[in-house]
Amino acid sequence: MQSHFDVTVANEAGATIVALTGELDIAAAPSLEERLETIFSDAPARLIFDLRGLEFIDSTGLSVLVKANQRAEIAGVPFGLAGGGTQVRRLLSLTGIEDRLTVADEPSELLEG
Repeated sequence: MQSHFDVTVANEAGATIVALTGELDIAAAPSLEERLETIFSDAPARLIFDLRGLEFIDSTGLSVLVKANQRAEIAGVPFGLAGGGTQVRRLLSLTGIEDRLTVADEPSELLEG
């Protein structure tokens, strides 16, 4: 069974917004990692992951987000996560990621600062 997952990249107010939809799991993680190579090669000024369309995330998907944050920190690129359903936010909370990364309800909250 193939999981449903999609990545949409847009630029808004000087930020690269990566909208994730569907299920970010072990099957989908390589697809996101591949897209991140392109995103980082374009040297974003700010990187925001919009998780509002994400229905599910597992530890592999979470690892991709943490690595993207680490890579952004090294490059001096502000990084944030926005939204996320109950399961996504619960995982961010249980793992302590919510306390270590910048997390907001809406991508617009992360466009400044």
